[in-house]
Amino acid sequence: MIIGSEFGKKYQRILREIASISQEDTTKKIPVKKINVNLEWGRTEIKQVLEYLQELGLINIETIGGPFLYGHVTITESGLKKNKSLNDQERFRS
Repeated sequence: MIIGSEFGKKYQRILREIASISQEDTTKKIPVKKINVNLEWGRTEIKQVLEYLQELGLINIETIGGPFLYGHVTITESGLKKNKSLNDQERFRS
């Protein structure tokens, strides 16, 4: 999948959730369980999405374990930039 206009709504939604919870702090470890409170995704779905976002360099999976296979993630600088870009695009369309 290509980042940009092709960056799917599912990935945008979780990236925004991670950015929001992290308060744009790249050192803050965010529990995956907390990310999924608003998303209500299944274990396999959230695992696959997190792995994809890590492959893109937008997040880091920090700990393993917990109900979603991963315990904590952090957002990267690239993830923060992508989130800002998505927010800017949304404002531009409004």
